[in-house]
Amino acid sequence: MRRCPTCKALSGDPCRTPSGREASQPHAARLRPERRELVARQAVWEELELRGATIAVVPFSGRAGDGGTTGTITLSRLEGRELVDVERCGGHDELALALEGPVWDRYGQFVGHPWIRGTVTWTVADRCILIAGQRGGEAFAEEFA
Repeated sequence: MRRCPTCKALSGDPCRTPSGREASQPHAARLRPERRELVARQAVWEELELRGATIAVVPFSGRAGDGGTTGTITLSRLEGRELVDVERCGGHDELALALEGPVWDRYGQFVGHPWIRGTVTWTVADRCILIAGQRGGEAFAEEFA
C-alpha cells in the first residue's frame, strides 16, 4: 500500500484518525489512484465505469509548427438509444490526462504532420479506443484495443 494522502501514514503503516489512534480501515483516498496513476488503460476503463460513463470523447487538433490541443472531454452513457452527458471535463485531472494520452502517443507534438483534427473515442463496452478525423483533406480512422 502507498503513503496515505489523508493522514500521511507511511507505506506499510496503518492509517490514523485525527486524534492519532489507528483507523479501523484505510482512508478512501489511499485506495483510489493517485495523481499520475491512471497510466494503465485498465485503470482508465475502471474510472470511466466508476463515473457511470460508457463513452468518452476527446476532441483534438494540431499541425507541425503549431503543436496540438485537446478540447473539452465529454463522458456520456447510453440510456436506451440516446447518449446522455454524464460529465464534461476540460481541466487536467488524472482521468483527462489519461484520456488525452492516445493523441500524444500517436502524434507527439504533431511535428511533420499536416493539419489534423479529430476525436479519440473510448468505448467501455468493447474496451475500444478509436482515433478518427481528418488528416490534411483525407478522412482517417485508427482503432486500438
